[in-house]
Amino acid sequence: MATASLKNRRELDPAITTRLTSLRRRIRQYVWAEGIALAVTWLGAAFWLSLAADWFFEPSVPVRLLMLAALFGVLAAIIVKRLGRRAFVRLAEGNLAMLLERRFPQLDDSLLTAVVLSHREPDPSDCDPQMLDETRREAARRIQSVSVGAVFNLQPLRQGVLAALLMTLSVTLFAVIFPASFGVWSRRTLALADQLWPRLVHLEIDGFPGGVRKVGRGSDAEITVRAEARNHKIPPMVQIRFRDPNGGRSQVTMDRIGRIDPRKDAYQSFTYTRRNLLAPLRLDVFGGDDALRDLRLEVVENPTIRDWSLRCAFPAYLGRPPRTLPATGVVPLPQGARVTVRATANKDLVGVQVDTVVDGKAVDPPRVITGNALGSDRRSFTFTLPVLNKDTTLLFTLSDADGIKSREPVRLDLAAVADQPPQVAAQLDGIGTAITPLARVAVAGRATDDYALDRLWFECQIDEGTPKKAAVRTLDRRPAEFPLEGLALEVEPFHLRPGQKFFVSLRASDRCDLKKTPNVGGSDRWLLDVVTPEQLLAMLEARELVLRQQFEKIIRETTETRDLLARWESADSERTQPALGAEPGEQPDASPERRLDRQSFSLGRAITNCRKNASETLGLADSFDDVRKQLVNNRLDTEELKERLERRIADPLRTIARESFPELDRRLERFQTALEQKSLPTADCRRQAWEQADAVLLAMQKVLDRMLQLESYHEAVELLREIIQLQEQLHRRTEARQKQKLKDLLKE
Repeated sequence: MATASLKNRRELDPAITTRLTSLRRRIRQYVWAEGIALAVTWLGAAFWLSLAADWFFEPSVPVRLLMLAALFGVLAAIIVKRLGRRAFVRLAEGNLAMLLERRFPQLDDSLLTAVVLSHREPDPSDCDPQMLDETRREAARRIQSVSVGAVFNLQPLRQGVLAALLMTLSVTLFAVIFPASFGVWSRRTLALADQLWPRLVHLEIDGFPGGVRKVGRGSDAEITVRAEARNHKIPPMVQIRFRDPNGGRSQVTMDRIGRIDPRKDAYQSFTYTRRNLLAPLRLDVFGGDDALRDLRLEVVENPTIRDWSLRCAFPAYLGRPPRTLPATGVVPLPQGARVTVRATANKDLVGVQVDTVVDGKAVDPPRVITGNALGSDRRSFTFTLPVLNKDTTLLFTLSDADGIKSREPVRLDLAAVADQPPQVAAQLDGIGTAITPLARVAVAGRATDDYALDRLWFECQIDEGTPKKAAVRTLDRRPAEFPLEGLALEVEPFHLRPGQKFFVSLRASDRCDLKKTPNVGGSDRWLLDVVTPEQLLAMLEARELVLRQQFEKIIRETTETRDLLARWESADSERTQPALGAEPGEQPDASPERRLDRQSFSLGRAITNCRKNASETLGLADSFDDVRKQLVNNRLDTEELKERLERRIADPLRTIARESFPELDRRLERFQTALEQKSLPTADCRRQAWEQADAVLLAMQKVLDRMLQLESYHEAVELLREIIQLQEQLHRRTEARQKQKLKDLLKE
């Protein structure tokens, strides 16, 4: 059977074999031509697409790499689909015969039958061998008139080849006419270089080394872009497109700074300030056909001083050891101190600029701390200020390793506190407006200084004479406060005469050595009239009379309070008795509420008078004590007089003011409470208050009697003084008469 099959195959007419072989060859040529044309066309289109995309958008290297992979991916798909899968497909003779049968109906299936049955032994039951041979001969005859080229539709192939030729021609012409642009494209697209396309506009940006700029948190970022003007065009506007970490986008137009002349100026500047930057941003700058992409604004902490202190060396005259003080707010320091600032920043520093402002004026030049002057940790530094003589402000501008400067200089205010003159709060103690020539001027109070006192003295002047120092006292222990009790000036060495004016004040100096002389402060300047002892006694007697009259007024007011209490009856008889404070014979009030209000008012007035009288009585005691001191300081005192003034008048008055009147006040308040609240028997409270008022009056009357005795004593002394004056006058008249008689005898 195999032999018969081979025989039959050899019997296939050569004309049929030739036509089928030619058709197979031309099909493969068509596929190759069409595939190559399509690939070339795609390569040309890919060139123009990549050129346009790269020219207009200038994508980054990853995007270009992705784009190049997509282009070659499409090319590979074309090659595989249009060439690989078609050009190497096995074309069987049966398939070729079927193709010819479809294209040429005149073959009338003879070719297909001959070809198909030529590959296997025909079954006699299917066909007759003689008829098969006839069919083969008929197919061979008919195929002679068949043109294999008519099978193909060459129009798509011509269009594909034409497109490929046009693409090739366009790319070739572009490469020949624009070789520089073709080179840029090849380097950017094929070599993935970072070279940019030549531009009509050329932009530059300041302050973005490596495309990154660091900005302090909360600071303003001023972005400056320059457009080259001499070899390029100036864009009408420049825009910035921002992208924040959350995906938000924004776009702003930069401000153009003036209008330049390209013949004179090389750059046109555009600026924009991003306010209060708190989060990092990415930005792209566009102007004309140029763009600056993938720029970043990174937010970092602002450099500031985290901790600092002051080491203060005080002036030597203060005698104080150096101290470390906190640097907060305005730091007051003594004038003349030497200050060293020790500070630590919150991040590494590269430099610190210190501007010094003294009394509102900057001191040039500022001092810059860099390099080894900074601490080993690059965060700490020290600054020593010369002698602090005036108010000084230090402004610290910190520059950190990120290239950030302080938003505002860190301010340290040093207040130079001048050593103030001593304060002398003094008043005359036991001295009035007049003194005798033998007086002792005593003072009371205290002298204070902000640091240390050095000396105390009296400054004295007689009439219009030159002031003189007296009773100088040096204070060895450097007290900041000195009590003046016991300090006095003896007037006798000044040889004062009655009728003169004596000016005196107390002065004090400190230990300040910053100036030529120390600071001096003083008390008020007192004017004292110099009088005779008799004149001073008369003045004191007149004052005692005034004091006695004031005391008699206090007695009268206290008597009124006692009488009001005496007229008050018990609660059972209140309806038939006049109210407290009512006049005798006045009808009682019909209303209990009104009567209670009037009684409370009268009792409240009595309490007020009680407290006022206590205060005035204490003042009288001090006044009598002052009279006693004046007698002592003016050398006019006697033991009997001091005994009368101090122990019989002043001390009892103090006892009345500090003990008797307060007890009366408490009893009156208790009476008032019982009257208003009915919590205590009003009769008992009234009686107790009345008894205390009567006791106060009794004690006051005793003191008044002693005042009158003292007045009688003064009257006796005054009478004796008048007798002495009369005797002196009589003595002078007698001497004058005797001298006259002697003159008359001599004339005779």
